Amino acid sequence: MKTLSIVLALLLAIPVWAEDAAPEGKGFPRYATLKKGEVNVRSGPGNEYPILWIYQRTGYPVQLLARYDNYYKVRDAEAEEGWVYVGMVSAQKGGLVGGKQPAPLYRRADTGSAMSARLSPGVVVGLDDCDGVFCKVEAEGYKGYVEKARLLMVE
Repeated sequence: MKTLSIVLALLLAIPVWAEDAAPEGKGFPRYATLKKGEVNVRSGPGNEYPILWIYQRTGYPVQLLARYDNYYKVRDAEAEEGWVYVGMVSAQKGGLVGGKQPAPLYRRADTGSAMSARLSPGVVVGLDDCDGVFCKVEAEGYKGYVEKARLLMVE
């Protein structure tokens, strides 16, 4: 009976450890992207925690909130939070087209320049560089500039 009580106490303590996870060093929060087309999001930092959902988009941008052991606590564009294995996260910068209307992709960092395409809301973009107004991006085979205010999950 004593063994059962100890095991039960340990199992109940696991979620407490996850809640107490603190950022390792400086640099949190920061932005990153997901490396794979399928990334499990768990309720805590380990394989023993249940999978809450699965991201299915390579390059999907997330905000890294903390690290505990081999897991990052992440937040997505919809403010959902969970834990992903560090090997599934890339330092590559990315963003997500926000809003309800397509975002113009300009050939130059100027709203007066010609448009290369219109990027639909929800499109994942790879970021090259951002200034205060524009981000140089690549999306679905197109390269150009998008107004920074049209992108989510961008520093």
